Amino acid sequence: MEQFFYTETMTVMNADADFRSLLKPSALLRYVEQVSADHARIFGMTDQFFKDHGVAFLVGKQALKFDRVPQRAEKLTLLTRAEASRRGSVKRITTVTDAEGKQVAMVDCRWIVVSLAEGRILREPGWTVEGFWNETVEGELPLQLHKCREGLASAGEWTVRYSQCDLNGHLNNAFYLDLVCDALPLDVVRKGPVTFASINYHREVPMGETVEVFYAPSAEGWYIIGKHNGQTSFESYLELGE
Repeated sequence: MEQFFYTETMTVMNADADFRSLLKPSALLRYVEQVSADHARIFGMTDQFFKDHGVAFLVGKQALKFDRVPQRAEKLTLLTRAEASRRGSVKRITTVTDAEGKQVAMVDCRWIVVSLAEGRILREPGWTVEGFWNETVEGELPLQLHKCREGLASAGEWTVRYSQCDLNGHLNNAFYLDLVCDALPLDVVRKGPVTFASINYHREVPMGETVEVFYAPSAEGWYIIGKHNGQTSFESYLELGE
């Protein structure tokens, strides 16, 4: 069966690299967010389109896996494809290849369509766009979290600032990974780059408000949870390489 996809080339910018000159995981999510939006726009799904339909796409959960973490100034090709909505969730798989055509990363993102008037998740988008949706999309990453309820240490509180917010005035989904990495002890972060990350978004954190972050070792990595107004805002699980 023919697969509908969209592809775009990007170059790892200096500001998106860490102290090792390697691509930050949050930057990879920003690249995927951009290519996803560009894909939708060429099919007419612009800001005005969503306004007219009274809906918005939000990220419910996502995961990334690096086969090799790209370096600063590397040229990358992102290929993305979206699956038709299943029980209110839209699966989007994006693969990333280097200049030699070798896969260096993959992102599995699950979008939800929300009614702006009713504030609820829609089981179906309510429209169809020929050539955009695939009946099925192959590939996926483990989206479950290795939760840890004991021994959680507080990494402190973070106030969501202007520079971290999205179009809706909430903490951008990619910047959660910056917050998560900042929460871990420096001796952990210095050991190696993030090779796998999964994150579940439970409640949005608006600009100007505060989230407290807790962390603990779990499975082969680290479990991180953020709480806002006494409720869980997000949960994440990270694995780091040597």
